[in-house]
Amino acid sequence: MARVNQSQFALLGLLSLGPMSGYDLRQLIAWSVGHFWREGYGQIYPTLQHLEKQRLVTKKTQRQKGKPDRNIYSLTPAGRDRLRQWLSQPASPEVPRNELLLKLFFGQWVPAAASRAQIEAHRRIWKKQLEEYAAIRRRLLEEHEQDAGRPFWEITLSYGEHIAKAQLAWSQETLKKLRDKK
Repeated sequence: MARVNQSQFALLGLLSLGPMSGYDLRQLIAWSVGHFWREGYGQIYPTLQHLEKQRLVTKKTQRQKGKPDRNIYSLTPAGRDRLRQWLSQPASPEVPRNELLLKLFFGQWVPAAASRAQIEAHRRIWKKQLEEYAAIRRRLLEEHEQDAGRPFWEITLSYGEHIAKAQLAWSQETLKKLRDKK
């Protein structure tokens, strides 16, 4: 079965929040879905062009003095319909790639201290991630109190918080197992 470019649905979903430029989309991704969905400029602009060709988005060029023109993309009714259709379909299961687990799986070939260092670094990352989630939660409460999307955004935020807490608990458990290894 051919793999569907999921980037188009991420961008359609973000544009459902309002018209934006490619730069605006990248900024929004960074603080919202960027914790579970990655899109770089190299993917955003070609996908926007593809969506425009399919008439799922429209583009308006904003002239700016002393700066390059700014292209603002808006969702069309056909784009909203495509987004709704995709949202109604079951999510495809994915097998994650996890370099840390791959390294730990083969950990017998290095001193245990190397594996412990990997886990400590992992723990620091997830601790920082929890702090970022707390900042996002504050931002949602302050800036989006009345937004209809807020409960859904909080659902994805809660998922991230649970994953981060589980990663921290797993890190502690793993460090205990590795403590006595040489």
